[in-house]
Amino acid sequence: MNDVIFIQMNDAIEYVCDEIQNTISRYIVSTDDVLISIVGTIGMVCKVHSSLNNANLTENCVKLTNFRGVTSDFLYFFLSSLSGQEAIKQGTVGAVQAKLPIKNIQAIRFPCPPSKIITEFDSIIKYIMQIIANNCSENRRLATLRDTLLPRLMSGELRVSDIEQFK
Repeated sequence: MNDVIFIQMNDAIEYVCDEIQNTISRYIVSTDDVLISIVGTIGMVCKVHSSLNNANLTENCVKLTNFRGVTSDFLYFFLSSLSGQEAIKQGTVGAVQAKLPIKNIQAIRFPCPPSKIITEFDSIIKYIMQIIANNCSENRRLATLRDTLLPRLMSGELRVSDIEQFK
C-alpha cells in the first residue's frame, strides 16, 4: 500500500487455502473500496483495483464501502490529505503496539460539500483516476516484461541483435 493509489494484483499477493478462506470470508473487498491500514504502518490509504475485486482482506486493514453522500475518490483524497492523516493520527491508540480501532475511523469527521460539488469533483477525478489505473497496469506489465527479458539478456540466452531483426 505504500505510495500507491490503487492496490492491485501483483506477485506479492498471497493466496490462502480454502479452509482459511472460509474463516475470513467476510473480509472481502470490492473494486473502489477504500482501504486503511490499522496496525503496523497506520494510515496508509488506497483504493481496490478491479484486479482484486472479491479478494480477501488482511486483518491489518479495514475497508470503507457503500458510501453515502461522498464517492470513494472523494473519501480517498480526503483520507490521504494532511487533514485526513491528522484525523487518522488522532484516532490511533496504544503505546506499545499502536492501532486504529474501527470505532475511531467511524468517528472521523470530514468535510462534506454539497452534492453538486462532489458530482463536479467526481466527473473530473474519474477521468484522471482511470488514467492512473491504466498507467499502473502498464507499469506492472512492463516490469513483468523487464523481469522476463533482463535475465535472458544478461545470461546471453537472448541477444539485442536477435530482437532488432523483428523491427
